[in-house]
Amino acid sequence: MNTTEKGDILEDKAIGIIERILDDGLIGIMKEYARVFTKKKYPSNLRDSGDVEFDLTIEIWPPNADQYAMIYFIECKNYNHRVPIIEVKKFYADIAETSGINAKAIIITSSPLQKGAFDYASAKKMMVIEGESKDNFNITLYKRNLEEENIIPLIESTINHNFLDEGVLSLSKIVDKQLLSCLIPAKTEISYGIELLSKEDINSISINELDNFDQSYLIKGYGLSVKDLTEYLKSEYDIEIKHFNPKENKYLGTCDIDQKVIGVSKKIVNTPRELFIIGHEFGHFLLHQKLRINQELMNSFSDSKYDFTIGKNRLENPRHWVEWQANYFSASLLLPKTSIIAKSWQYQKAKHNLIFDDNYENQKKFRKIINKLATHFSVSKTSIIYRLKELNMITDNTSTKSIKDLINQWKSEYFT
Repeated sequence: MNTTEKGDILEDKAIGIIERILDDGLIGIMKEYARVFTKKKYPSNLRDSGDVEFDLTIEIWPPNADQYAMIYFIECKNYNHRVPIIEVKKFYADIAETSGINAKAIIITSSPLQKGAFDYASAKKMMVIEGESKDNFNITLYKRNLEEENIIPLIESTINHNFLDEGVLSLSKIVDKQLLSCLIPAKTEISYGIELLSKEDINSISINELDNFDQSYLIKGYGLSVKDLTEYLKSEYDIEIKHFNPKENKYLGTCDIDQKVIGVSKKIVNTPRELFIIGHEFGHFLLHQKLRINQELMNSFSDSKYDFTIGKNRLENPRHWVEWQANYFSASLLLPKTSIIAKSWQYQKAKHNLIFDDNYENQKKFRKIINKLATHFSVSKTSIIYRLKELNMITDNTSTKSIKDLINQWKSEYFT
């Protein structure tokens, strides 16, 4: 299927979205004042010949008027990658070229916008809608009017107050209200474009990736290596792994979704932490394509910490959710439930939980098995313990040194 055919499919879906919106809010005679057009051409004020064609337009016509008084320009983008800024700039330029009066710009896309494109759309007061069908769509960007929340702002360069009488403004408010009320954020979204994914959701995504890599890894309980994952990311997603100087960035890993680059601090290269960090950043790449929060704001939120009293991380702000999702993806990808349980039983030579108590020999055995699991799966010992705790595979009967104390000891020894 070529790009044009894909665009036509999204356009058909977009028509369904717009018609549903108008049917919900503009019934009877009012619909003739909000007219929907597909592939309509508008005269250009720059080109010697030819007109500018738009995927969809909604024209607001006052009663008995000889031209529209307001217009919604709607562009449909169907890509398997993020929409680049050049496409958004072209859409804005096309609107300016037609001298559309009192114009409002809407982009309907099947994929997120690149950060630069999103920022440009925001600056130009465009509305962005991500939609896949008549019943599956939501607004990801619009600027609200300070005085009236349900008003989508006009593009400032197109405002002509001679056409904005009370009737036109009333009609536009109805259309705006329907757009904003029908295209509400999905219930699976927390905020800032963060999807509310369950452990089961994330685990399914990780299992699909493992199956795509090599189904025998799950069947036989193999562990991935840094080389395995690096080559897979390059072949399947064209993601490059680049190492950076720790002085250049305080983080151990970074993910640039638009550039398809995962950065890894040289501080952890060839250490037990490297593979988990790459898996974590891969999680960001897969799960957070729609994330809409700048780094400065993200940094202002505190980190989530594992709470041993409740046996899980406390998730209280967007950063907590984003980092927990990436961590859980990495754990699910590198330490699949079936694999780590099978290996744990194999090393114990028994099908039961690992026992951690005050007996010296039992503690020695516990440490030995944790070491074996960490070596097999190429991750840190603390990653193994967190995963086993999450899977309820550790029975803690100690009254002296707790699991938490043991982890802190290993961290101080840099056995992380």
